[in-house]
Amino acid sequence: MITDSCSDRSWEQVFADMVYWKFNGELPALSIASNVGFMEPTLKLGRGGKVLDLGCALGHHSIELAARGYDVTGLEWSKPFLDVARQRAKEAGVSVRFLHGDMTRMSFDSEFDAVILWGNTFGMFSDEDNAKTLQGIARALRKSGSALIDTQNYMALPERLEKRWNFHDEDQSLLLLTEGTRDVLRARFGFTVTAIDLSSGKRQRLPMSWRLYLLPELRQLVATAGLDLVGVYGDDPNVVDWKNWKRGEPCPYAVEGFTEKAGKRILLCQRR
Repeated sequence: MITDSCSDRSWEQVFADMVYWKFNGELPALSIASNVGFMEPTLKLGRGGKVLDLGCALGHHSIELAARGYDVTGLEWSKPFLDVARQRAKEAGVSVRFLHGDMTRMSFDSEFDAVILWGNTFGMFSDEDNAKTLQGIARALRKSGSALIDTQNYMALPERLEKRWNFHDEDQSLLLLTEGTRDVLRARFGFTVTAIDLSSGKRQRLPMSWRLYLLPELRQLVATAGLDLVGVYGDDPNVVDWKNWKRGEPCPYAVEGFTEKAGKRILLCQRR
């Protein structure tokens, strides 16, 4: 297995302020409902169950889960993101325990029935910190608790890398340049976004890359952390029935949908 012992934390630049969301855009409400609709039966969540939402960002899934009756804790490193999440939970009239913290340095102990790590955050860290994240998830779960970890598919991401210019949809003064990055020796692929404010000339770099693990590597990592990999879900459109799916309904991710053409690779893990 290729190893990467560096303590690279360039991801901190990405989530330091709200510029990231001008590039990424926010999930529509129906997409959030669809994601959570997949999570509930897959994790076999019971009403009132305790859920940890890692990298909860603006609180999208935390708030939806809380609205459905779960006891939710959202952990997020970015303080600006947390400010927005707390305000939105208040506006939605739901209670979520939002905490500031680093998922690579968690200290939860057998507290949760389920953990979700959604949105392709896993893999952005060094090999050492990716492993620490999995270990923290295992510690955070109660015995036989489950985790869903959304990861980049090794086969799909490198094919999507490209260079492009575009303006932020709602702000024609913000120019975004996206350039693909490849580090084959470290098995890291991704892109760097340069945000240029044309009114002030200010430039900001958002370097995003993922350590793309092969599935056998991931199986070994989760096993070492104290987890069993019990399912891998994907979204290959040639296999998964997206034609009859409607937004707002649970996403039809399926085990048989994980192929080399799948954009998603969602791991279902269980604490031993």
